[in-house]
Amino acid sequence: MNSFFSVIAKPQSYVNILYLLLAFQLGIGYFIFLVTGISLGAGLLVIWVGVPILAFILAGSWACCEFERVLTVKLLHEDIRHVTRGESAVNAGQDLGAGERLLIGAWRRLKSHLANRLTWTGMLYLFAKFSLGIGSFVMIVVLVSVTGSFLGAPFYYWVDDGADMGFWRIDELWEALVLMFVGIPMTFISLHLMNGAAIVQGRFAKVMLGRLS
Repeated sequence: MNSFFSVIAKPQSYVNILYLLLAFQLGIGYFIFLVTGISLGAGLLVIWVGVPILAFILAGSWACCEFERVLTVKLLHEDIRHVTRGESAVNAGQDLGAGERLLIGAWRRLKSHLANRLTWTGMLYLFAKFSLGIGSFVMIVVLVSVTGSFLGAPFYYWVDDGADMGFWRIDELWEALVLMFVGIPMTFISLHLMNGAAIVQGRFAKVMLGRLS
């Protein structure tokens, strides 16, 4: 019972809300970046201009995934194991002779990068961030607005013809007070729901952005 009510005093609750709000902004940015880049690169492959564009998208998506990993570790305290982009590429190039050209090494590094699971799960995560961000934003807006309207009912119930809840018109003080007292437990429930959403997103980031073992 103490943990249920203490959620309002925990700084982590508000850090989790910040993380969910950032997911909305970042998700839109990732979606635009990936969709625009992949579409443009694929369309220009026939004249080879698309090759560097797609290479840039691969590098950019890896950088975005690393940013997401750090953000999740710092804000949600998830233990996501760090993987450098060149880790597998170095192993792939160990058999190269000193006289081999740089192009061969670059090609092997590219193949190693494409064979890395995190290259693709990370990109899928960035796409999923768009939906997760929208869902998080809608959830926060609904929970905060509904809870706030309940808690503030005694301060505005007298305006015009009263507060219309759809199923109940609040136009007397006792009704507004009842609504306010309903809003008190809703405050704690809303915080727990938002904390739960942040935890789920953190676990998802751990699976998609980190090593499995």
